[in-house]
Amino acid sequence: MSKLVRLVLADAHPVLAEGLGMILAAEADFAVCGVAHDGCGVVELAAVHRPTVLLLDAHLLGGDPAQTLPPVQQASPATKVLLLSAHARGNTVAAALAVGAAGVVAKGGSSRQLADAIRRVVDGKRAMVVAGPPQSPRHPSVEQLRGWTLSNREREVLGLLATGWSIWRIAEQCEVSPATVRSHVQNVLVKLGVHGKLEAVAFAFQHGIVPTGGGATWDRHSA
Repeated sequence: MSKLVRLVLADAHPVLAEGLGMILAAEADFAVCGVAHDGCGVVELAAVHRPTVLLLDAHLLGGDPAQTLPPVQQASPATKVLLLSAHARGNTVAAALAVGAAGVVAKGGSSRQLADAIRRVVDGKRAMVVAGPPQSPRHPSVEQLRGWTLSNREREVLGLLATGWSIWRIAEQCEVSPATVRSHVQNVLVKLGVHGKLEAVAFAFQHGIVPTGGGATWDRHSA
């Protein structure tokens, strides 16, 4: 795609929305124009920025897609809406597509799947990433098990990365060397089975490895 894809994100959880925005902004063909956390905010941002694609939490304006989409469609008729749903299964997908959504992506999907879905809807195609049934606490997913292998220090580093901090900022704030921070990051990548910091942050948000209410803490004397 030759044109820059302008994005607006809307999710009731600020940390999730802003973390997702950071991940998508790293894509060369994406530009994140704004992030909203409530219904009024998303309609206003859609009207002001007229984004190419709106990533909209399916439950932000009410659980019914027939009530969720019309205000946005009226504010920016050319914007393609990609719903993000915690339970993107058959009935959710059918209802969303029936009222004009370009696609539905389960929040359990990967950042790569989401980026691919955005590009598909820009190309005029449907995009659906449907999640399977939730895991029982007694039968954790492979992803959850990977998260459990992180040490407390590795989890803290991942939490700081998830707030948007760079390696250098973490090292300066915590009075450790960048090499020490990079070593922790490398351990995180290996244990989670991902290929970079952005994928690690996406993995952490999607599987509850870092808290959604704020950043992590670091005891610099034990780094």
